[in-house]
Amino acid sequence: MILAIDSGNTFFKWGLRNDGLWFAKGKISNTEISLLLDSFKKFPAPSQIVISHVATDNLRNDIDAIFSLWPVKPYWISACASQCGVSNGYHNPEQLGCDRWAALVAAWNIHHQACMVVNIGTAVTIDALSNSGVFLGGIIFPSINLMRDCLQSKTQIKNLQIGSFKNFPQSTDDAVQSGLMHCVLGAIERLYCSISEQLKTPNLKCFISGGGCIELAPFIRIPYEIIDNLVLEGLVIIANNVILDDRNNLSKN
Repeated sequence: MILAIDSGNTFFKWGLRNDGLWFAKGKISNTEISLLLDSFKKFPAPSQIVISHVATDNLRNDIDAIFSLWPVKPYWISACASQCGVSNGYHNPEQLGCDRWAALVAAWNIHHQACMVVNIGTAVTIDALSNSGVFLGGIIFPSINLMRDCLQSKTQIKNLQIGSFKNFPQSTDDAVQSGLMHCVLGAIERLYCSISEQLKTPNLKCFISGGGCIELAPFIRIPYEIIDNLVLEGLVIIANNVILDDRNNLSKN
């Protein structure tokens, strides 16, 4: 039983994996993490805990309190030079966000070919993998919600409501919503064309994950596959790899 945790900027996502299947999954706001103590007490003790943490250091204390339920030392992942078939192209490999790293590991182990990995959360990330599993690089930019907050705080546009996506908006709410969605959609489609051209892969696979993907999915004009929390999938792959390494080390000794 592996407990995988994606501790993001806004939400805390978790899943219990047993024998290749998700035993249970959940998502809760970072401000409500303490409520998980009672819920987790009802589950069997995990044999391993693996976590991707990009939230604040203060939140780590609340997470540690949850882990105290079990006599298991959690494995806090960080990006490295190479792991689970993926090579890190960053000049400083550890600088890459651990959530992006886990998603890349998942995408590679699912597809084993060149692909684009998009995660739409509090921030949007778009990353590229080559045909040999090399992380080529990627971009980061604000989500629709963050851009809307910025627009309201830095301009005279106030009291915005969430509008509808339209080609020719005729209200401020619709104009803002449409503009923000065009920003994200345009970035995804532009990067898809650039990566496809660079890698000479016209039918490039695109994996999309994150809480904001459902809103955008109907309007994306490239072929894509939505995977529910790609980060959790990658964490399980990393956890199994760590278990395998530990066993190999024990056998050598």
